[in-house]
Amino acid sequence: YSNQSITRYEKIFGEGYVSTGGQTTTTEFVEKLNLKPGERVLDVGCGIGGGDFYMARQFGVSVVGIDLSTNMVHRALETSMKDPSVDVEFEICDATKKEFPDASFDVVYSRDTILHIEDKQALFAKFFRWLKPGGRVLISDYCRGEQEPTDRFKAYVAGRGYHLLSPSQYGKVLESVGFTSVLAEDRTEQFVEVLKDELTRTLAQKEQFVAETSESDFKYIVDGWEAKIVRCGEGDQKWGLFYGKKE
Repeated sequence: YSNQSITRYEKIFGEGYVSTGGQTTTTEFVEKLNLKPGERVLDVGCGIGGGDFYMARQFGVSVVGIDLSTNMVHRALETSMKDPSVDVEFEICDATKKEFPDASFDVVYSRDTILHIEDKQALFAKFFRWLKPGGRVLISDYCRGEQEPTDRFKAYVAGRGYHLLSPSQYGKVLESVGFTSVLAEDRTEQFVEVLKDELTRTLAQKEQFVAETSESDFKYIVDGWEAKIVRCGEGDQKWGLFYGKKE
């Protein structure tokens, strides 16, 4: 991710965020974790760290954020330097190659990141190992419909290098590595509402958006968001929310 694309995404998702719904969905989803002061959270695909600062400040947890993108992590580190009292740390690394000691975390959290990873089962097995007994996993991610995808959707997924499962398949993979009380929720309706809100806001701020980014950035966002809404409407694209526990 270039610094330009980070600026572009932050403009649409809100300060500190580069994933769907920004602070609003983060507040809603994090509530499901019942975070307690002193717990340790691992954020896989932390982006520029907005969700991590929120969890650390709001709930008194310590957060480790990891991301493959050097530019994203540099931005997160810059933010963390402005407020050293917040218990967050960031590392540039590949979650599929990274190792933590067993039972290192109370929570593994990941937002719209695992779509890039082909072997989800191996990754979820790591999450399971890294969690303490009683630990929780919470993931939102792009998914695919149960139906045979259209050629257009296949081309989109191949072009992006995504590896998508249906929400129900995703839940089964979490169960296969040992997670219990697994919830696999199809949140596509919410996703479409959020996309429409983000699109409306972007269109309303066109002059400011173009001034702070560029005309091509504006077009990229508008075209991309409209295409996502169409793919969801056709049943090809889904958005899932997943939760599981380690007994």
